Amino acid sequence: MNQPRQIFLWMYLLNKRILKQALFLILIALVPILVFGVGQLSRESSSLVTAAVAPRSADDEASQQLIRSLVDGSTSAVRYIACKDEEELLHAVTTGQARIGFLLPPDLNALFQAYGSQKTKNLSAGALVLLGSLLGSDNASQEMKEHAIQCFAATNDVVSKLTREQLFGKMYPSLEKAVLKTWLKIHPEVGSMDNAQREQFVDETIAAYETDYDFFDLEYLDGTPVKEDEIDRYIASPMRGLLAVLLTLTGFAAILYLAQDCQEERFVWIPAHLHPIFHYLYLLIPLIDVALAVFVALFLGGSFTRISVELPALLLLVLQVAGFSNLLRILLRRKDFMASSIPILICACLFLTPVFVDLSILEPLQMLLPPYLYLKTIHGNLPIWYMAIYAAITGICSMLIDRT
Repeated sequence: MNQPRQIFLWMYLLNKRILKQALFLILIALVPILVFGVGQLSRESSSLVTAAVAPRSADDEASQQLIRSLVDGSTSAVRYIACKDEEELLHAVTTGQARIGFLLPPDLNALFQAYGSQKTKNLSAGALVLLGSLLGSDNASQEMKEHAIQCFAATNDVVSKLTREQLFGKMYPSLEKAVLKTWLKIHPEVGSMDNAQREQFVDETIAAYETDYDFFDLEYLDGTPVKEDEIDRYIASPMRGLLAVLLTLTGFAAILYLAQDCQEERFVWIPAHLHPIFHYLYLLIPLIDVALAVFVALFLGGSFTRISVELPALLLLVLQVAGFSNLLRILLRRKDFMASSIPILICACLFLTPVFVDLSILEPLQMLLPPYLYLKTIHGNLPIWYMAIYAAITGICSMLIDRT
């Protein structure tokens, strides 16, 4: 009858003792600091990359219109900043204010018209390029080179390539109008119009047929629809993963204290057959403290999904970390070996689990790291019983082989 009461008393006393350790207080304090810091950064911008754009000629109205439309698209994955000239654009890229810079040609419409005037036999080309067969211009390719948009970037990586493709998508409406106006100009049989009437006709017709719906119907993996104005902050997106890694670090720190206490024979008064269970409970105590802080942080930080998902997943993560850390302690035995392994394991958690990027490499190794199944369960709809099996295997095995 008194055994459960005695266990809770031990846990209370251990918790009181652990909370006197500066390291665990720092780990708990890191949770709100991390959430607040990431939250403040994410409010600055939700963009993946910042691009600078400048006109080569301040008198080109098409360039000025494009720059205004790019800068006004503040919810885009690419945030555009306007520069007045090439010198300011290069300064923005050189100093890191922008990842990539685009210098528009002196006559942007000339580039659009050249694009739509190319002769091609490539059936996979875009519709506007195919229209070039009707427009007919042998000099179109050379004109495109002369009026090309100049791009400045420190590195030619995937992000730079995606930014260039995104800019083309942003320019497409203007490109479409320019090509259609050119086509009408050289096909007077369509209707007798002067330049002003042609401009007005194309603008009004395209505006009249603009759709008010999106090509994409977005929803989360659980079927919840994504609101049109809803966007996950790019900078804040790794926050859950970082908190899971912080919880894992707590487990690693706990085994160092447990190893030290065992070495100093602080728990010799506990019956030997209870040592494995006691060691496991010892690790659970600081993990539960930090997990409570993580739960509150997720709720207040805007990353909370549903309590029916969050609470079981977080509890199983605590058990996963406890079992994994306990196995690590038993297998390595020596405190210096444990301390040496912690930086390696934390780096593995950061880069092999989907904290920043979801890499599908070395999956058997990835699944051994506690944050992996947790993040996959929350973000990837992985069945939660995967976590339960992992927690059961690591917990039971660690207690069965514990002879310390």
